[in-house]
Amino acid sequence: MTTVLFIHSAGAQDPGEGSSALLENLRAALPDGMKLEAPLMPQPDNPEAELWIAACQSAITGIEDEFVIVGHSLGGSTVLQTLARFGLPVNLKGVVTLASPFWGAPGWEYAAYALPPEEATKLLQLPRLIMLLGDEDDTVTADHLDRYKAILPNAETKSLPGIDHEAAEAAPDILAAIGSIEGA
Repeated sequence: MTTVLFIHSAGAQDPGEGSSALLENLRAALPDGMKLEAPLMPQPDNPEAELWIAACQSAITGIEDEFVIVGHSLGGSTVLQTLARFGLPVNLKGVVTLASPFWGAPGWEYAAYALPPEEATKLLQLPRLIMLLGDEDDTVTADHLDRYKAILPNAETKSLPGIDHEAAEAAPDILAAIGSIEGA
């Protein structure tokens, strides 16, 4: 059985907020043979990088099955930073990010959230890295994917037509990405 570890976006995660609609749609469409874990990250309304990294690492180390990580927005950049810092678990099959900001891009200069270049090289060893971004996302723009691709040439990138930053309707695309990782 494959576990999907979902790390949500910043902000409130009550129904209709943050990643909640996306998560609900993922749960509803998850195929047999997969289970979904979605821990609530600390202080989502006022996230602190170190707390999120610690919580993400705790969630990762708690999974014994083969697994895929899905990170939405801040959740995606936190996943990458966590894996770069702590290394890649042997049971990790791949990572899917959605609308993940590249910290250090103009308007996104928050060093605590940035992926340290000296640690980013560890991510080149990921079995699969699929980075998705909606073409209607006005929060995280396409240049963020370009910046990731420059330091992570192993990343597969895809634009999702009609998907905004909240990405409530992106569940089929995420499940297709997970399926391609599973089939690899």
